[in-house]
Amino acid sequence: MGGAFIDCNELFCQLSQYTKQEVCAMTIFNMTSRSDLQHAFDLISQMISPPPDSQSKPPPCVLQGSMKHRSDLGLSISLVKGGEDGIAKCFCVTLVKNSTSFSPRPTPALSDLVPGNLSSQGTEEPIQKQQGGSDMSSPAYTTG
Repeated sequence: MGGAFIDCNELFCQLSQYTKQEVCAMTIFNMTSRSDLQHAFDLISQMISPPPDSQSKPPPCVLQGSMKHRSDLGLSISLVKGGEDGIAKCFCVTLVKNSTSFSPRPTPALSDLVPGNLSSQGTEEPIQKQQGGSDMSSPAYTTG
């Protein structure tokens, strides 16, 4: 609940250009653009402290990303509640395409954004399967 990453899929690593070990040593705030940090703190605080009379799940917050050599990726952060008590358990973070305009449904970052994923003709070739058979057509995500 403090924003530390506990796991991620391979596509998240490929897109963010961090290893799984690097990701798990970071927090959501390490991957948030400096210009969006205060906004991130405010939104995440609201997510984990909803009004006492509300049983609904807060909407995901979308933040501008700050990754190694990527300015085109952002973070969509959703609160995961568990059990019948509805207590907040963790966050689910999905890499999304940065957008200059607000969108209620951010576009997930898929394998077509993996660096070096261009054919000799310069067109993007989506990766359907990676070594080991993992599906690379699903969104890049992690939990924390």
